[in-house]
Amino acid sequence: MDETTVVTGGVPGAGTGPAGDTEFPPVGRECERALLDGLLDALTERGGALLLSGDPGTGKSMLLGYTAGRCRTTVLRARGVESEAVLPYTVLADLLLPLRPYFTELPPGQRRALEGCLALADVAGPNPYAVCAGALGVLAAAGEVRPLLVVVDDLHWVDPSSRQVLQFVARRLTTERVALVMAVQPGAEEDGPWASVPRVALGPLAEDDCWTLLRRHGLDRTDPAADRLVRLSLGNPLVLVEYAGMLARMRATGATQWDEMWEAPGPLVERAWRGQLRALPHRTREALVYVAACRTPDLALLTKALAADGTDLDALDAAERTGLVRIRDGVCELRHPVLRPVVLGQCTTARRLQVYRRLAALSSDELRTWYLAAAAPGPDEAVAGRLAADAEQARRRNALAAAACAWHRAAELSPDPADAARRLLEAARDAFCGGTARDAARWCEQALVHSRDPRLTADIGLLRGQACTWLGDPARAHRLLVDAARAVEPVDRPRACLLYGAAVAPAMMDGRLRHASDIAARCQELADDGRDTQRRHAAVMRAKAQALGGDVPTGRAALLALLDESHSPVAMDIARGPEERQIAMDIAQGLSWTDDGEAARPVLDAVIECTRRDSSPTLLSYALLGRCEVEMWSHWQQARADAAEALRWAEEFGLLAMSGYALIQLARLDGLRGDTAACEERIARYEHWCGGRLRGLDMFARGTLGAAALTAGDPDTCRTHLEAAFRMADGMGLVNPSLMPWVADLAEASLRTGARERAVAVADWLAERAEATALAWPAAAYARCRVMLARTAQEAADWLATAELAHSKREMPFERARTRLVAGEVLRRFRRPSAAQEPLLAAQRTFTALGAAPWAARARAEVAAAGHRTAVRQTEPSLTELLTPQEFQVARAIGEGLSNVEAAAALFLSRKTIEAHLTRVYRKLGIRSRSDLARCMAHAGAVG
Repeated sequence: MDETTVVTGGVPGAGTGPAGDTEFPPVGRECERALLDGLLDALTERGGALLLSGDPGTGKSMLLGYTAGRCRTTVLRARGVESEAVLPYTVLADLLLPLRPYFTELPPGQRRALEGCLALADVAGPNPYAVCAGALGVLAAAGEVRPLLVVVDDLHWVDPSSRQVLQFVARRLTTERVALVMAVQPGAEEDGPWASVPRVALGPLAEDDCWTLLRRHGLDRTDPAADRLVRLSLGNPLVLVEYAGMLARMRATGATQWDEMWEAPGPLVERAWRGQLRALPHRTREALVYVAACRTPDLALLTKALAADGTDLDALDAAERTGLVRIRDGVCELRHPVLRPVVLGQCTTARRLQVYRRLAALSSDELRTWYLAAAAPGPDEAVAGRLAADAEQARRRNALAAAACAWHRAAELSPDPADAARRLLEAARDAFCGGTARDAARWCEQALVHSRDPRLTADIGLLRGQACTWLGDPARAHRLLVDAARAVEPVDRPRACLLYGAAVAPAMMDGRLRHASDIAARCQELADDGRDTQRRHAAVMRAKAQALGGDVPTGRAALLALLDESHSPVAMDIARGPEERQIAMDIAQGLSWTDDGEAARPVLDAVIECTRRDSSPTLLSYALLGRCEVEMWSHWQQARADAAEALRWAEEFGLLAMSGYALIQLARLDGLRGDTAACEERIARYEHWCGGRLRGLDMFARGTLGAAALTAGDPDTCRTHLEAAFRMADGMGLVNPSLMPWVADLAEASLRTGARERAVAVADWLAERAEATALAWPAAAYARCRVMLARTAQEAADWLATAELAHSKREMPFERARTRLVAGEVLRRFRRPSAAQEPLLAAQRTFTALGAAPWAARARAEVAAAGHRTAVRQTEPSLTELLTPQEFQVARAIGEGLSNVEAAAALFLSRKTIEAHLTRVYRKLGIRSRSDLARCMAHAGAVG
């Protein structure tokens, strides 16, 4: 639609409009142009994205035109239009329809989804993330044939569905020959998923650059009026140009050059245009209202509308001569988007509504509905009903952002408060499912004002609490959910059950484990007479609360029973849909806390496989972090790859708590491997986004810093962090030591800093927890502490044997190596070097294989001190340790037998990206075939 062009071989300089290419390079902006030049120069090898941010008139569009004009390859261009933002996938269609021949290169599921959302095929509910992956695949395929530049102006007015696709693509262009350059106003797209896209903020022009721009328009320093223009413009180039034009016109007519109104407060650009509008004939100003009101720049529609108003296109001649409108290639549009509110603001309300009614009469489908909505002077159920129907249709197309906007406008026009509340809830649901939890929370609050039905109020409260949880405010979420549950319990027990169940997770996140257990118990009581899924969900949440809050054996038994009850979670429950997958993930996460990781892993594998297969990654971050918790005990590289992907998806969806937990898990691995700087940087990121808001995670963050300090050989700092973490855990009621893998580190740090009594107290706590929970790790950790505290060599050897028995009950190689290292150190201290050598050598091998370099160095030094005379074979970490997390994910997918196309679909990447990663994988591993890769990944334990 609006100004999309496909140009091959570059664009010659052809004008000075906002979206047009410039005859001269933009004045100033040397740094910005250097960045853009660098992006274009590298385009034959790699791609990237850049977001230009600045106030209206600062030159964003000029820079886009400069970039397109300099490019010597294919250029795709589109521009958001405020009035079209309600129409789903408008800009995506503009960009991708010229590339339709490349649709054939997509996997069938992605192609169907993409064609469905673009109305090229009749597809019910095309998956939005299959659309995102398909769009990336099309652009990548086109870029493979010829490098591709995509230019998008006014991103803040791009329809939300297209914006989601652009955001997805912008983060994944490193290996493609595609450059994406976008312009946006300040304050838009700054947080969440866009935070990782490189952004350049355009500030005011320097004074010398202002004079350079004025000289291009015939003014110089000798002109007394020019100095005033520079001061009035405040460095805004568009203001300078508009004022220079206004000055020239006034001088040409002999009018007074200045009056005091030019100094009045307000946007300078709008004031300049108001003056131009006032100078136009009345007939032209009346016609311009139609141009501003049109939700599409279609010239045919505008011609019909003007004819219905008793005029024709000739009425726009004066506006076209002054450059306020452009008519070409079948479209008519205003020179700059800022003109739209200026034009509409200068006409009467009656005139504006009349124009919208005429446009509605000449339009059909969604456009007609939105014109009718704009023409409604107040509540109108007929129009609200049409908007609701359009929202349902958009929801079926999975254009959730467009559906949410339609529901919200329908609510605004609803005469009945009950209808308004219901439609606001629907708007909030689509916003929430579409990844905009902030809008969902705000609209739920609006809905509560209108709702008088306790059941509807409960449904609104449920979604509101879920949105607050996603937004990283678990304390408020828990309070809202519990209050809503108590309010509806007398009239609707099943709804109260849902609310209590939803309140358990934020209570855990907020560190209120005892309260979470009480709420989970109440949820289970109410679920006894509910439907099967609700009953199971309540039972799972109760069991998880028990596993965290101290009654581990009871929680473990309940979780295992729930797993058995489903008979085959992989074949049955997980395949049913998101609700059952959520239950399966909750069961698996609970089992990871009760020494049942082997039972949890296949459930999580199946959930992850299903979400990838269905191209529905909304649950991926949760499932990947669940598997990361399991793998953290035994397979660090798999855990790191899962945490890194979980972080990407959590950021994609704005899941603050998930992002924070992923950062902590990655930081823990960094710290244990000896990369203290990376560990601290990740924890700093966590604290910036989440610190103080997620008490449950704050404890993990302090524990991570403590473990990293001990790894770095700083027991004093370690003890400071871990004592704080221990106090936090105690305050929360967390007594499951499986979630506190740093407790033995606290005992070691205490002993190394001379606080033997504190080390004994920590060891006793572990002993009590091992007895109460029957878990393997606290038993092994207690035995390790007793080795450290041993008074004789024999006592150390006896406790080492006890520890080895405990370690044999669960796969935890790092913890076992830590125990063996401590035992070797103690035995050598008691002058038993020959007895120390075996555990020290075993520890060294394990640390090296895991990539825990500082621990391997410590073991190596102890081996040498123990007098080991035979040359120690320098074991090397697995070659897969050389892979980045994403390379590892690609290698694992290919190692499991997926083709490149299947791996691309599963990992939401393009085929070109898969091939690029695979090339690096082959080089790093020194292999040449897929069968070699499968063997290598199997040897590393990454595939079955």
